[in-house]
Amino acid sequence: MLGRSHLSIGVSYVIANDVNGASKHFNIALEHFTSAHDSIWMGATCKELAVLYQRVGDNDGAMRYMRKALALGMPPGIRSRGLSTIARVFMDRGELDSALYYTKQVEMVDSPGEDPWTYAYSNGALAQVYAARHEADLAELHFKRAIAASDSFQLPLPLVQFAAGYSSLLLEQGRTAEAQAIAQLGFRSAKGVMNPGPLERAAEALADAFKANGMADSAFFYAKLCIAYRDSVIATQNRSQLQSQLFSQQLKDMEDAKLRAEEVAARSRNIQFGIIALIVITLGIFLLIFSRTSVVVGAKAIKNLSLIALLLFFEFINLLLHPFLDRITNHSPILMLLAMAAIAGLLIPLHHRMEKLITNMLVSKNNRVRLEAARRTIEELEGRPKEG
Repeated sequence: MLGRSHLSIGVSYVIANDVNGASKHFNIALEHFTSAHDSIWMGATCKELAVLYQRVGDNDGAMRYMRKALALGMPPGIRSRGLSTIARVFMDRGELDSALYYTKQVEMVDSPGEDPWTYAYSNGALAQVYAARHEADLAELHFKRAIAASDSFQLPLPLVQFAAGYSSLLLEQGRTAEAQAIAQLGFRSAKGVMNPGPLERAAEALADAFKANGMADSAFFYAKLCIAYRDSVIATQNRSQLQSQLFSQQLKDMEDAKLRAEEVAARSRNIQFGIIALIVITLGIFLLIFSRTSVVVGAKAIKNLSLIALLLFFEFINLLLHPFLDRITNHSPILMLLAMAAIAGLLIPLHHRMEKLITNMLVSKNNRVRLEAARRTIEELEGRPKEG
């Protein structure tokens, strides 16, 4: 639950264009999912980190996290969007065959009502790849599907992205009026987006469309907007790189503090183990001392003392083996119980034999002590002078 919460907070920071805040909460979410051994949501978080890296222009970082995400696994819808992210990275690199391969791995959704995001992004990714490969008919088909779904379900980010791509495709075909209409649709949608990246693409598409239609003043206005948004994107990237370095240092400091706390806890556990071992050994020494001294110890006292020693020894073994058993049983309570029962099954018969041996030894010693005391008493009585 903590992991999912931080993941959602990270997505909110992405929408608010706060890359550092998003990175912080994505990494915290990844730590929680790692602690819970939840590989599926570890993969989902890595995918979000990949998108974040791609957003600031670091395609190598995006690809590194996407490979981790694919290795860990992701929920179906998130996996599809992740594959689209890989395809966009390959498109940026100009590797169109690889981009098409990963785009075709995306799980297509038959109806936008099933999953609007996946439907829009899967069709939009295919459209972009087909457009780059100059397969205009296929590109137009998928652009229309992606834009229609994004507009119907009010998804501004994919609408801005794919409207700009479709507008460029229409301009290449000389369909300037349609290109302008689509570019205007994308720009209207981009106004509700706080991220300057989509705004830059929307303004650039609209400037190109107005220029193609001979509307120089409008083209110049939107070109200036595009430059302003681009400068904002560059500033965001530079700031994000610095903040990422600072956050990396914070993570390192947190990890160092965690290691120091673990070392202190380990020392404390070792001291406690030593104390328990000392108590068990001391009880054994006391039994040996009692067996060699002239002190008479009753059988009941021996039994109680040996029972305490058994309990202490069993718990000591339990403490020592618990981490090992926890690891090999994969936290299974039933297997842990069976393992501890097996240990008890070995210790109890051993305890009975030791108790019998020590009891016999101490009883024999007690008899010798009593006989020696009786002998001394007889000798003292025999040595007294007889009365009158």
